[in-house]
Amino acid sequence: MEYYKKCYRIGVDIMSSEDNTKKTTNISKQTINKTVSTNRQVTNKVVNSGTTPTLNKLNSIDGVSTVRQTNNIKPRSQRNKDPQRNIEENSSKRNNNKKGNNIIGMLFIVLVLFIIGAFLAISFLKSEGTSKYFYKEDSVGAQNLYNNIMSISEENYPKTPEEVVNKYTEAYKLLYGNKIKDLTIVPNILDKQRILLSEDLLASNPFEEQVNEVLYSIENLKNNKVKITSVEIKSASYDQMDNTLAYVKVDKIDSLFQKYYYIYHLKLENDKWKITGWYNTDENYNIIEQQ
Repeated sequence: MEYYKKCYRIGVDIMSSEDNTKKTTNISKQTINKTVSTNRQVTNKVVNSGTTPTLNKLNSIDGVSTVRQTNNIKPRSQRNKDPQRNIEENSSKRNNNKKGNNIIGMLFIVLVLFIIGAFLAISFLKSEGTSKYFYKEDSVGAQNLYNNIMSISEENYPKTPEEVVNKYTEAYKLLYGNKIKDLTIVPNILDKQRILLSEDLLASNPFEEQVNEVLYSIENLKNNKVKITSVEIKSASYDQMDNTLAYVKVDKIDSLFQKYYYIYHLKLENDKWKITGWYNTDENYNIIEQQ
């Protein structure tokens, strides 16, 4: 009997547990229904009031997460404005970058113009310093010839026999072309011209004697109203037996349209072509014997 009583009691307990479970389930359903009903009322109030609820805090009822709604979040119409603000900010940044690049570009252009202006100013001052030695009517041509002659140096030496003779005859055109007004510049020209001459020719023509002879020739041409007007240089030829020797033919014409023919001899000295002498020739470049 006691056994059955215990089973009965267990059965009662089980039955009572099932009843409790049903009661609990009913209570939970009622609670959820109340919560849903409350949320609907809140939503209706919010809609009617024109505000938008936001998520603030989580509550747990019977293990089910629910959301308590508040009114702290901005309306959707205001949230939609944020992307436009970002676009405006990005556009402003791009405009600022463009302005910065434009300023840098302008500064670079100003710097380049300044450098060019400085270079031209220096060139002008240099030309002004020597232009007083030349006649105004031909000062530009004379200045160009003078600058080319002043560029002659052992470091900047001409490479070929033709180039050497061309440099030498540029000095010839300047000296005997009736371009020099102040003859005190003549020694400067001859000093550069002598760089192109061989050691033997320099030794046989002292600098002071050469200056005096050139000054006399310039005055003589002026008195006779004659000047050199053009110089033509032919291609070089080389000695068949010795390729360190070269010959360059040159034609010179004066203001009286008289034509003169010369042949220049050159020799390699320390890997540089140096003028060893020149001779008057006929139109076929046969050397005319000096009397």
